[in-house]
Amino acid sequence: MRHIKFIFRTLLVLSIFTFSCSSDDGNGNDIPGKDADKTALEASIETADDLIENTNEGTSEGDYQVGSKAELEVTLNLAKTVYENPSATQSQVDNTVTQLDDAIEVYKSKIIKPINPEALVAHWMFDEGQGDIINDETGNHHGQMKQGAVENGAGKVEWVADRHGEANKALKFADGANVEVPFSTSLNPQNITISMWLKADEIFDGNYMISLNRWNGYKFNLQSTNKLMFTARASHEGENPIYDRDNDSPELLVDEWYHAAVTFGDGNMIFYLNGTMVKEWNDTPGIIDNVEEQYNFIIGQSLPTSVIDAEEEEWGPFNYFKGSMDDIRIYNEILSGTQINSIYEMEK
Repeated sequence: MRHIKFIFRTLLVLSIFTFSCSSDDGNGNDIPGKDADKTALEASIETADDLIENTNEGTSEGDYQVGSKAELEVTLNLAKTVYENPSATQSQVDNTVTQLDDAIEVYKSKIIKPINPEALVAHWMFDEGQGDIINDETGNHHGQMKQGAVENGAGKVEWVADRHGEANKALKFADGANVEVPFSTSLNPQNITISMWLKADEIFDGNYMISLNRWNGYKFNLQSTNKLMFTARASHEGENPIYDRDNDSPELLVDEWYHAAVTFGDGNMIFYLNGTMVKEWNDTPGIIDNVEEQYNFIIGQSLPTSVIDAEEEEWGPFNYFKGSMDDIRIYNEILSGTQINSIYEMEK
């Protein structure tokens, strides 16, 4: 949406610059037909042409985000129209330079910077295809399938086809079925990025994908309108606010795979769908607080089955996920939009 608005504004402004008549400002160069100084515009066009010709789109370090060239080319082509127009006034030329330089800076910001390998806390690929042990690619946080809590239906995790249609490469959850990962302080980072693939089977309030003691730590779930929701208990200036935010729009469709990501830190909570930012909240200061009750990390249910069945927690309902998940990643730092897009492009 932001890209569409940017292109629309560029088209509007440059069309006005190219085709409107300006009054004389006293220097004579704003009179159509008078020669305007196009030196700066020529230099900007050369810079943009060089970027288009000598950079690559892709998903690797040093590549540029897929689709970013097309955005730059829109502004570049309009700038060339102004450059080739003998009737262009100095104001039109100067404003075109500004527009093109802005587009160049936007393009440069789309370069994919390396993700610090030390920032990857866990990556559950769900590629085992059988058994009940779920390996973490970092080697630190292996999990085990668990039957759901009795009050949730005591469901069992199933191996199913992933988003590519490959059999037994994703996990299906229902009736509290979950993967339990032993608690570790590394799963309780101060800043966080969560990246995953999901497919909801139905719209369900409290559709928990992952949870570290729910709102007492953090959780990532779908809510009653099938929007992404992230909740975190923060530490900020001696207080412990609980931030509950959703992606605002769009609502996810059932029975469709999505790449979903959220980042939290530096006062912001940002949601991404299929590699594109869909919502940014900038009213969430602080860091994720250390959980007081160190329950195990859960994929597919709000709390460990043993905790729910033993009635150790009175605050229900004890929600769970209804659908399939794959390729869950957790980072202990805030990834950029281009980095998240590169994960999406690589995994889709």
